[in-house]
Amino acid sequence: MGILKVLGVVSPILVFLSFFFTIVGLHIETTSNGQHTGYVTAIETNGLIFKTDSVYFKTDAESSQEDRYCVIDDSVKQELINVQKNKELITIKYISWLFTGWNNCKMSDIAIIIGVN
Repeated sequence: MGILKVLGVVSPILVFLSFFFTIVGLHIETTSNGQHTGYVTAIETNGLIFKTDSVYFKTDAESSQEDRYCVIDDSVKQELINVQKNKELITIKYISWLFTGWNNCKMSDIAIIIGVN
């Protein structure tokens, strides 16, 4: 009987923690960080409840290969909008978190842009 009582207490806690980390994330920086030089091709905002910003980025303006990052800082987003309008070659700095969370990025975004050079 003791194990059933423990499971009765632990199970709801585990369900809550999984739900919490899915939405909010676990912001532990992983080994995926670095820089990427290229062109911003588009910036889009998506989401019904949690608005997230995705940035489409190409290494070469003529390439069909696009990578998608997210941006969570409004000042960095504004910089990206400006360089996209001017079609400037830039270098972005990015990081990855262990769990990004729905309120920050789409699950398919590669990493989070933290700065523009």
